[in-house]
Amino acid sequence: MFSPDAGKYVVSAWVKEAATCGVTGYTTDKIKISFNGSSLTYSFIPSGPVIEGWQRFMSNFTVPTNATAIFVKLHAGTNTAYFDDVRIQPFQAEMKTYVYDPSNLRLAATLDENNYATIYEYNDEGILMRVKKETERGIMTIKETRSSYLRP
Repeated sequence: MFSPDAGKYVVSAWVKEAATCGVTGYTTDKIKISFNGSSLTYSFIPSGPVIEGWQRFMSNFTVPTNATAIFVKLHAGTNTAYFDDVRIQPFQAEMKTYVYDPSNLRLAATLDENNYATIYEYNDEGILMRVKKETERGIMTIKETRSSYLRP
């Protein structure tokens, strides 16, 4: 049975609302964290730039010594909200996560220790064609390959 260790943790996630035209931030969407065995609660809002319609949560919290479980509530504000890449990890830990396409099992993306994605795009033959990196300034193409076959 899972029982969290007391100490400092990091919660990170991304949020995007259905209506994103001209949005500079999502102030009504929240991640709420509470604990079984403790009255301590946290409420976090996203911060930083909106990248391709998504804004990141990245906050620290402390699990109290008497906690026996962690409860995470994703709270949409006034609009429909989509949450993605929700992660909780110990403060000193590094985490890298992997996303695979369920239809062909190809690597679609990796997420680094800051929860920024590296996106992999393939052609119809399954050959890697483009690698993109998510940054605070937006999504940048870092590698692009073109290939072709000679016809006999």
